[in-house]
Amino acid sequence: MDARMVRTRDALTAAIGDLLVDSEDRLPSITDVCSAAGVSRPTFYQHFADVSSLVQAAAVERLRVLFDRVVPDPAGEQWEAAMPRVVSELLDSLFADADFYGRVLRSSNAHAFQERVVEFLAARLLAFSPLGDAVRAGADARRLQRSATFLAAGATWLVVGWLLEADRRPSVPEGAEEIADLLVTSITAQRPTGAASTK
Repeated sequence: MDARMVRTRDALTAAIGDLLVDSEDRLPSITDVCSAAGVSRPTFYQHFADVSSLVQAAAVERLRVLFDRVVPDPAGEQWEAAMPRVVSELLDSLFADADFYGRVLRSSNAHAFQERVVEFLAARLLAFSPLGDAVRAGADARRLQRSATFLAAGATWLVVGWLLEADRRPSVPEGAEEIADLLVTSITAQRPTGAASTK
């Protein structure tokens, strides 16, 4: 996309983020979004088919930015040591943004959003854990990719429940410890014999 298209898309995703937090039970209308973003309806339709697809895109982009900010230390932090810190920083931001994500998760497109999150998390696990190291070393890629998807789906299920039900929500340290322990234990159990942790 050219720079003008990128600016317009950014304006639309920023507008829906503000509108979701400010509105009550209904999704904002296209008219509401266009007014908040300062764009016309035809411009809206150049980017999105409807408000639900905009909501999903805005939420996925927000997650992508968040994950990019908390990736393991490039200086060589071991993945087992990084996992509690990374999960803690992620949960801290997600819980702080619970109103926004709650609205996304209650929208008509919630299932599609959760599928994209699982896909996204699975890719991150393959990039930053021994699962990916094993795939790159020639291990059973299909099985390990399915394992990453399974773990990502489980982590997503836990966090979605916490975001939707504040009374079930643990503190950030408690939630981070639970998820990090489950991920590290599960991933370590699948490391091929003799493989060393390189992340």
